[in-house]
Amino acid sequence: MARKKIGLFMSEITQVFQTDFGKAIIDLASLHDMDVVIFASYGSYTSPYGRNLLSEIGKKGILHLPDYSSFDAIIALPGSFDINGMDREFYELVKTNATCPVILIQTGHPDFYTISIENRDTMYQMTRHFIDVHHFTDICYMSGPYMHKDSPDRLRGFVNAMRDSGLSIEANTIFEGNYWRNRGAKAMDFFMQGRISYPQAIICANDYMALSICEELQKRGVRVPEEVCVAGFDGIKEGEDTTPSLTTVTIHPEKYAEAAFQLIDDIQAGKRPEKLITLSDEIIFRASCGCGKQIISRDIDQIYRSVAEEEFLLRECGRITADYQNTLDIDSALSVATYYFHTLRCETGYICYCDESDPVFSSEEPDKPFTDNMILLQIMHEENRRQAEAVNQTFSRKDLLPKECFDTDTPGVYIVYPLFFKNKDYGYLVLKPNEMQWPNSLTYTYISTLSSAIETCYLQKKFGIIAEITRLSQTDELTGLYNRRGFENALQEVLTSTPENAIITIASIDMDNLKAINDIHGHSEGDFALSEIAKALQSSLNENEFCARFGGDEFCAVLISETYGRGDEFEKQIKSRLDEISLTSGKAFKLHASIGVSELKGRDTSHIVTCMQEADEIMYAHKRAFKSNRS
Repeated sequence: MARKKIGLFMSEITQVFQTDFGKAIIDLASLHDMDVVIFASYGSYTSPYGRNLLSEIGKKGILHLPDYSSFDAIIALPGSFDINGMDREFYELVKTNATCPVILIQTGHPDFYTISIENRDTMYQMTRHFIDVHHFTDICYMSGPYMHKDSPDRLRGFVNAMRDSGLSIEANTIFEGNYWRNRGAKAMDFFMQGRISYPQAIICANDYMALSICEELQKRGVRVPEEVCVAGFDGIKEGEDTTPSLTTVTIHPEKYAEAAFQLIDDIQAGKRPEKLITLSDEIIFRASCGCGKQIISRDIDQIYRSVAEEEFLLRECGRITADYQNTLDIDSALSVATYYFHTLRCETGYICYCDESDPVFSSEEPDKPFTDNMILLQIMHEENRRQAEAVNQTFSRKDLLPKECFDTDTPGVYIVYPLFFKNKDYGYLVLKPNEMQWPNSLTYTYISTLSSAIETCYLQKKFGIIAEITRLSQTDELTGLYNRRGFENALQEVLTSTPENAIITIASIDMDNLKAINDIHGHSEGDFALSEIAKALQSSLNENEFCARFGGDEFCAVLISETYGRGDEFEKQIKSRLDEISLTSGKAFKLHASIGVSELKGRDTSHIVTCMQEADEIMYAHKRAFKSNRS
């Protein structure tokens, strides 16, 4: 019998609240022997180049992926859907297709169950604290975006507290923020218009904005709380760790999760619970308002580990982007995805691709971003960076994955992200974390770069001429060998696929007397000599070995063997073939090349450049000796 499933919908799942809430849902679902399927995406953003509206369409496609009728309960955080219209689209889809209880967290809708807190009353009490306890009369407020779901209630709480206390609200009292920490300077400039002294307190509609205010005050040489008190809202971990620790409203995600499962149990028991459930929250007074002590919640070792982890992820962001630049086909893209999968800190990953033969794939209809059948291309495992399970199994999109993937002894967690390029959804990635895991901050880079690589590979396949142009761009026109770009791509493949115990040999080859042949016999004869050198090189290669012409009379070969000595064998073969060509060609000149070889073991990538330099030095030594003998 199939295990029951909960569908959880939320964006930006690596944010603190979403992470804690998601983990709490998973823990409770496990006790109820239920699988959890999390449909995750990323929100909108504005840059100097405007909003990426096509990308927002691609992100919203995740809402059209699931079979809503297959869930035994649906839980959603619509407040995290900050793409315009995404919440309304979700409401319409579940209203039309869901047959189970639908529970909304924080942000409500009259057609569904809602679990929330009293934003207005809590902000009222926070504001009254500064008025009644601190006896402040000059208080400013940094609101969230006025159109955001919970911003109006929190703003009304502040306004009502000020008016009930007989305090005026001036033109520079309330600043509209963006719920993020990049507008502290603008907010302070706004508050200080027409002022000589700073306000006594600044209350913010969330902790991120409060942290930005503290940071900006510090830059201006203003002490918190001695000169200005600051308070936030939401109770994020960073507000507890900062100095001064932040006065805030604690909203325990676990309480929301417990209330959601209580709702599910009550409904299954035949009860008729209220549509709106309001949870109690708590104001935590800390150092930023002077009423609490400075909290030190993490030791220095934890902080260093956290910083080191973030630095590692930043480096990996650059590397994964660079490595995808070498992908020319879907297999190469999947190989890069496999190599970097371990950085996501999830146990298993499934890459699912749309069926290109389905007319829906080419139509790009906004309400049908995915095909009815999907193809599971590969399964990746955290502990294996080199090889994924190649599957290529077709299954029904309604199942999300082949049914056997859900056939486990214990409840599972499946986190689903869309793979999209602008408004085109190519498929989705399913992450299956183990008990102690959760996607990290690299996940979005991983998904966006993989999606871009898939788009490139699709266009390469669709337009064959592009592939031909790519081949020509990597090939030397005269000899047909790789040029320098082709050599670098081929070398990269060797360095990632060669067994650890193999020997890689670099051979540096330089044709002798090319200038003399050109000057005496003409450039056509010089081209003949270069072509014959190339043929001699090609005929001396074993399987999986390759060579390139770097330009002029310079060549390079990469040789692979199980034992040392392959370079000496290659050098003898080249010289023998050149002697044979010189005897049989009927030309008035003799072909000769100076060769230097250097070896390194396995994929010792850090020494490959040194190996190439050593081969060059040996080659030039041979070249000098050849010239000396001739003279």
